[in-house]
Amino acid sequence: MKPLSRPLAVALVLLSAVGFGSLALFAKIAYASGITPTMLLALRFALAVALLAPVVWIRRLPLPRGKALAGFALMGALYTAQSQCYFTALIHASSGLVGLLLYLYPVLVTLLAVALGWEKLDRRTVLLLALALAGMAIMLGGDLQGSPLGITLGLLAAGVYAVYIVLGGRLTLGTDPLAATLVVLTTAGIGNGALALAGGSSLPGDAVTWMAILAIALFSTVMAIACFLVGIKYVGPSQASIISTLEPVVTLCLGIALLGESVSGGQLAGGAMVLAAVVLLARRPRTPAAEGAAQAA
Repeated sequence: MKPLSRPLAVALVLLSAVGFGSLALFAKIAYASGITPTMLLALRFALAVALLAPVVWIRRLPLPRGKALAGFALMGALYTAQSQCYFTALIHASSGLVGLLLYLYPVLVTLLAVALGWEKLDRRTVLLLALALAGMAIMLGGDLQGSPLGITLGLLAAGVYAVYIVLGGRLTLGTDPLAATLVVLTTAGIGNGALALAGGSSLPGDAVTWMAILAIALFSTVMAIACFLVGIKYVGPSQASIISTLEPVVTLCLGIALLGESVSGGQLAGGAMVLAAVVLLARRPRTPAAEGAAQAA
């Protein structure tokens, strides 16, 4: 694969953040029909595989093999666990608290990458990470009630997602991102599908819900995951995770624009802090790890 410029790689991670950030909007539309979180996740990944598999086949993209295949399958299992923890946590805690707990993952990603010797931690990255997290804390603050189970599941979602990102930062080297995404989605589809069948969840019965789920599968899953796996090769897992903190800003803006939700001055200030951290990080030169990734691609 031809190496990408850093601005383009950052743009892909940002596009991924927009896709993931819109997930809550589409999910809220789907939940209005009474669909369960488990069935929503099962259909999300099943439709995503159905959309992506023909593209991989037509382009004759080679699927990962050996250790790479096992690694991407593990990513799919991790994504299944993360999704289940996150959506179940929403039942036992406020969305603000769950969102805040989930977005602890940039800290965990950075610490994991540094501990494993894959990236170096500099003062600028630490400051930008702190700025982004402070902005999210302000933006998501307010209704933060939750049971111990909800808090535990929110923390687990952040921890599992951090491992997923760090693993993805290593596995994407030398692997076609669409083929890798197909393996991840297939594994996640099997896992979530088994859980849906075991729980006896029923299929949605109206067109609006199916359209919302299709939007989740296409925009918030296939596109979002593929763009993230491409971008992470060139910016590294730590910086990619910080850039992805744009996701709650996207969610907030979509809620205001399309669902008529209200916003406070504090939330706007928090969103501005997150955007500032993302812009400043995007202007940072490539790290040695990212340079090596680009050369290996």
